[in-house]
Amino acid sequence: MSTAIKNIRRSPYQALSAIFIVSLTIFIVGIFGLVTAASQVILNNFETKPQIIAYLKDGHTTEQVGGLLSSLNSTSGVKKAIYISKNDALELYKKSVGNDPVLLGTVTDWGIVTADILPASIEITAEKPDFFKNIATTLEKSDIISVSPTGKKEIDYPQDVITELTKWTNAIRTGGLVLVIALTLVAILTIMTIISMKISSRRFEISTFKLMGAKNLYIIKPYLQESVIYGLIGSIVGWLGCFVTILYSTPFLAPRIGSIISFPIPFLIMLILFGVLVIFGLIISFLSSLFAATRFVNRSK
Repeated sequence: MSTAIKNIRRSPYQALSAIFIVSLTIFIVGIFGLVTAASQVILNNFETKPQIIAYLKDGHTTEQVGGLLSSLNSTSGVKKAIYISKNDALELYKKSVGNDPVLLGTVTDWGIVTADILPASIEITAEKPDFFKNIATTLEKSDIISVSPTGKKEIDYPQDVITELTKWTNAIRTGGLVLVIALTLVAILTIMTIISMKISSRRFEISTFKLMGAKNLYIIKPYLQESVIYGLIGSIVGWLGCFVTILYSTPFLAPRIGSIISFPIPFLIMLILFGVLVIFGLIISFLSSLFAATRFVNRSK
């Protein structure tokens, strides 16, 4: 290890270059991992909630509701369909507004909000957004679905929102993965070049060691240790960059997606991320130097 540290001191700018590119790679990998996980959580949150709500006419019967639910459950793409009565709708409304006297109607001229003024509904959770149109077609055939003044059945489903969210999630994954692969290759090539230059500059010394019977592992060991130092320091710096970025982004993100993802991010998650990033940084740095050193030693036989 002392030899590896001496090698770093002899060429500090090369060491800084290697640490910088590893840090940048680890930072991007960490941010990409967090963003991908967050986007998947948000998408799952939307997909697991009732995505289609069909409001029912007053005066519908239990048999009519049962027939509609049976028809929906046999429709392709329906994950769950439940009936929300007027009383259920009132309870859900009260939970959503809390104790706000204005929204509850206790301090307005509208009167207290009661179950009679709220519509009953059918809430459907689809397996995928692709099934929205098929489910809506089934609902439009029912006679108990309420009709708006414009003559349209009152069926709400945020198809555009979830479709766009799915597209953005896929785009983030694809773009992030391409960026991670590109930076990883750059980091590998940078470390390989630096290690190759250092070994080449000590060609005569290495040849002397080989003539004295030194094994290849003994010759390349300091360079492997040196690359491990690059990987370890770079991983720590990259993780710190991720941690600081998330810390300073929390005031911006919490009001917008705080109801879906808890902020601040639990430190345990950041520790797990730290372990993953360190392992990743050590792997790419070690393999890069191993390939460069082994290639040079074998070629100098």
